[in-house]
Amino acid sequence: MSRRSRIAIPVSHQTLYATGDVKLWVKVTLWLRDGGGNFKDFVFKVDSGTEITTFPAYDAKQLGLYIPANPAPVRHEQTGLEVRSGMLLFRIDGMDQTHYAASCLLLGDPNVRPSPNAPAAMLPRNLLQPLALLEKLNFSTQKNPGGPAYGELVIEKK
Repeated sequence: MSRRSRIAIPVSHQTLYATGDVKLWVKVTLWLRDGGGNFKDFVFKVDSGTEITTFPAYDAKQLGLYIPANPAPVRHEQTGLEVRSGMLLFRIDGMDQTHYAASCLLLGDPNVRPSPNAPAAMLPRNLLQPLALLEKLNFSTQKNPGGPAYGELVIEKK
């Protein structure tokens, strides 16, 4: 029987003061491979609602990743930022050393650090679209008695 790598990440939550609604999310640390073959950790929000993984173009340049010289002739609808096609190679923190790859949108100008004073909605985000990884990984949610209040996201190698 083959050994499988698995990680269970508790679902984070926040009650919105104004409405009492509960906001839920899961963050995972990915070790991105840079242009020199080294790995650097970045926290990504797992977002099944996004259509493609996103990553800041500025950070991609700092990692020495390939970045197309010219942006696509469109802008990212949610942020208004420049868009370039990219690829991320990574390992998942807490799992075995298997490398995974995901195509992504590199958001923003690779030569300009995003302003810390910009509205949060205008900043590039680290979003991981899990559906692009279903060939290699299983993603599931579970809630067990006595476990985290809102359950866990389980990522398991096939």
